[in-house]
Formats: sequence, C-alpha cells, structure tokens
Amino acid sequence: MKLVSQINNVYQGKGPKMKLSIVKCPDKERFRPFVKRAALFYAENLLSKKLMDNIYVQIKFNDKLDVYGYASVEEYNDSGKPREFLIELNPGIGARDILETLAHEMVHVKQYAYSEMNESATRWRGTKVNVDTIDYWFEPWEIEAYGMSTGLFTKFVIKEELHKVFKNIQDPDTPIVAEPLGWLEWPQQDFENQI
Repeated sequence: MKLVSQINNVYQGKGPKMKLSIVKCPDKERFRPFVKRAALFYAENLLSKKLMDNIYVQIKFNDKLDVYGYASVEEYNDSGKPREFLIELNPGIGARDILETLAHEMVHVKQYAYSEMNESATRWRGTKVNVDTIDYWFEPWEIEAYGMSTGLFTKFVIKEELHKVFKNIQDPDTPIVAEPLGWLEWPQQDFENQI
C-alpha cells in the first residue's frame, strides 16, 4: 500500500470508511474540513459502501500544477483492481473551483475503481478509445466527469450552505437575477456578415 504507508493522518467518514488523507491544504485549519467533507460526500454519491471501505484516496495540493486538478491510480490490489488513488489539486484557483474540481476528479476515481476506464485512457467501459482522434472535451470520461461534477458540487453547496461561507459561491436555490452578457469590450469584427 504505497500511499497508505506514507500518510499518517487518515480520515474516515460516518458509515462507509473510505481512507482519505489531505496534504498541503491551503488555510489548513479552516479549509481542510470542507475538503474532507466534500471528498466523502462525493464518494458516498459515486461509490458503493463496499468499495468505499476498500479504497484509499490522497488529496494533495500542488502549487506546481498548470491545470486545475488531476487524478491517478497509485496502487492495485491483489486482484489487479485499482484501489489507491492520488488527486492533485491546484491550491491557487479559489475555494469554489477547488471543491468543484475535487468533484470532477472524484468522478475519475470512480471510473478507475469500477474499471470503466484504464490508466492509459485507451478503454472506456470495455470499448477501445483512440485519444489521438478525440478532442479532450469529447473524451467519454471527461463528458461524464464534467456532467456529474456539476451536480455533485451543487448538491454539496446546498448541503453545506457554502454560499454563506465563500463569497464566490451563489445559493443555487435563489431566483435568477438578470445580468448583461458581460462583454469585456465590443468586438471589432462584424459578426452579422459572417453568418
């Protein structure tokens, strides 16, 4: 157990006991509890209780990342199934994006754990996939991760009332307030003649 032997602070949630560690969390005292609760909430909505009892997830904040986040398989069990995972998150993207990216990466953990995709991203649910011919945004595992992460994050926002805690998170239950389109400046091109 590669990661488990490296980390001493393993969290376990109520009910299923997913092993979880959080490393280099920004604002450790105040923000780490939100990261922990989010990870456990996402796992409870994505994984069976039996699977949660048998996986380990390390969440590591890495200020060298040039992306929002990344999930990888770190170790396999004796049956060859992925059971230890590393999620790296960029700490400089703010609370909202960290928690939403965590939801996205937890979907990837689910995909690996259930063998829906392989580590080399060449198979999706038993079908061979050539990533050289598919745009990132159309890769099937990314379509699922982006779609599910929105719902998971929104449910977590509602459950935790995060709109009362972080300034860049809105209450999803409030009425919509009309806003202008938000142009930074009027485009110089004549779009109407391009149709």
